[in-house]
Amino acid sequence: TGLSAAERLAIEELLLRHDPLERCWAIIGMHEPTQNKILDFALPPYDWNTQRKLATSQLVDEYGHHTRGVNQSCTIILGIGGKPEKLINVDAARDDGVLVLRRFSGGGTVVVDHSSLWTTFIGRNSMLPHVKPFPREIMSWSVDAVFGSAFQSWGRELEDSSLDKPKGKQTLVFKGKSCGLSGGVGESLFLPPSPDDETQQTIHTTATPQFQLRENDYVLGERKIGGNAQAIVKDGFLHHTSFLYDFVDTNMEYLTLPDKRPDYRGDRSHNDFLVRLKEHYGEKSNKNSFFEHVKKGTSESFELEEANLNDVLTIAKEQFGGLQEWWDTKCRTKVVKL
Repeated sequence: TGLSAAERLAIEELLLRHDPLERCWAIIGMHEPTQNKILDFALPPYDWNTQRKLATSQLVDEYGHHTRGVNQSCTIILGIGGKPEKLINVDAARDDGVLVLRRFSGGGTVVVDHSSLWTTFIGRNSMLPHVKPFPREIMSWSVDAVFGSAFQSWGRELEDSSLDKPKGKQTLVFKGKSCGLSGGVGESLFLPPSPDDETQQTIHTTATPQFQLRENDYVLGERKIGGNAQAIVKDGFLHHTSFLYDFVDTNMEYLTLPDKRPDYRGDRSHNDFLVRLKEHYGEKSNKNSFFEHVKKGTSESFELEEANLNDVLTIAKEQFGGLQEWWDTKCRTKVVKL
């Protein structure tokens, strides 16, 4: 947390390809869409006339960043093979000065912002030989090993909160040291009513839709709750997801309706197809609770060992001379200039 989207992606690929100990990793957090903490590269707009016109802008967003008159509230991230002219409303994104990245993994196009909840799992074939190196198989494993349990326990937290039970601690970053599997796919998250409160019964019987894997999407009921993608290398895989705790409707309008889309989506617009996690979990929970339950779910399948940003930067320093050098040379995530 505190890093930018580009820095997060750079770190993910670094650990996938160049961790000298070839460990399994789990990385979670929220990130700045555009404001870099470590990396140095030009942000849009890229044409000189627009840059000069906006140079004296004094506009400041709600996070205290000088916006220079452009939309820095989100970043558009393409898959490694994504073509902007087919997936983005290019004119609108360019006119608004939206940062566009092409990441190192496959998959579709996502819009991320301050409310995107990032999860990443890096697995090694030697430790997870039963996980076949294909997107659907990797996603099924993620539900069985982590997310099914995580969403089930998050649902129980909502039940407990109605009884005024305390919440647990917050944890943001961790890694897996050794691997194993347990548990099955999470059961329905419908919340049972309190037997003593008919008012609660009215609320909870219409509550949270079931979390499940639908085609290649994580969904609540019929609506998608995040974008995911995979990168598969000879000795392992990476699976990352940006869960939608909240989002700005107008930012989703930068995305076009893709030609290739899941059958269950049909022709629904992004706003009709997507759902915010906060609509079902936000009243009695929060973003950090999501990470807490992901960690809890992971701990049922992995022995966890805490890590921090300095651990990762040390790898970048030893392997490439630093994160900036990794970004400038071998990193496959790149800025797309519209």
